[in-house]
Amino acid sequence: MRYIVNYVWAIFWALIMFVLMIMPSNEVGIPLFEGFDKLAHCGTFFVLTVLLYWGSIIKSKRRASKWITIFKVLIATVIFAFITEGAQLYFSPTRMSDWWDIFADVVGIGMGTFAYILYYQKKDF
Repeated sequence: MRYIVNYVWAIFWALIMFVLMIMPSNEVGIPLFEGFDKLAHCGTFFVLTVLLYWGSIIKSKRRASKWITIFKVLIATVIFAFITEGAQLYFSPTRMSDWWDIFADVVGIGMGTFAYILYYQKKDF
């Protein structure tokens, strides 16, 4: 249970993302400009990635290996990106699954990972 508590915000955000990504496109709203959906994919996955890194830092009390954490978060978020696109393909009649959406997801994941690499400092004691 304690493990889940550390990731509660990431889990909450992932649920919101999943619901928004499988909702019929006419209920989500009108995009402000062409390509807005790609920006939304990138931004939502950036936030998810940062929340997962934050949960990992809290769980390990800043003692976790940076590279093992990166590996775990990258695997989890890329799998989630494919799951959301699969859900759009099979469960949402008004949504399209698109490789460019997955690319935008991975760009957001990369941005969050880059921020983690730059700013995470392991405690040494």
